[in-house]
Amino acid sequence: MMPVIAGVMIGVVTWMACAAGADRAERLSGLSPSPARPSSRIGIVAVLSSITAFVRNGGTVVESFEELAGRSYPSPTITVDRAMEVFDAKRGDDETSDRAWQVAVDVTMACRVSELLGCETARCLSAVSAAYRRECLMEAARSQALAMPESTMKLLAVLPVVTVVLGEIMGASPLTFLFGSPYGWACLLGGLTCYGIGLLWLDALAEPLRGHGAASRKDVRGTVRKPARERDLS
Repeated sequence: MMPVIAGVMIGVVTWMACAAGADRAERLSGLSPSPARPSSRIGIVAVLSSITAFVRNGGTVVESFEELAGRSYPSPTITVDRAMEVFDAKRGDDETSDRAWQVAVDVTMACRVSELLGCETARCLSAVSAAYRRECLMEAARSQALAMPESTMKLLAVLPVVTVVLGEIMGASPLTFLFGSPYGWACLLGGLTCYGIGLLWLDALAEPLRGHGAASRKDVRGTVRKPARERDLS
């Protein structure tokens, strides 16, 4: 009887161990890369958080960038190009290279300010992260504000064509009038002129809001120049 009980107990323990291992593997599978969510594209915010946490735990900015880049640097300094290499490789699908370059410039400047003034590097990086989050929120609010005007523009652009089609369906023959008489041609040319002017006017009204974010980052690639020694070492 005792061997049977011992065998049952061993079977139960083995089953519980296998179940726990399978459950742990299932949880860890959510952290592994997949075609829909590659591990390299974690996003700029996640990269900034990772670097800040690494520095807070006693590491250096250079070591954090080397770990993210997967290689060692010949000099213990962070340059714009080195930071850009990491941020451009890790940026999300909805983040552009211009944003990655802007963050690379900000991080490089934050590191230099920390070296010159002696302030905490983690706080400087946290300020960069907070500024980038605010910029993302402003961009989302700008896109949301432009959604309704752009939908209205599309509707107004299609409305003349819909009107002509409905006129043909109702038997009013607007195409015959427009292409069959001098008055029709005059109306057609006048309508197309007003149509084009209206589209240009609507686009001009939305352009300041649409181009505000791009203007704030205009020529940002020329704002920072590396010394010749850093260019050679990178």
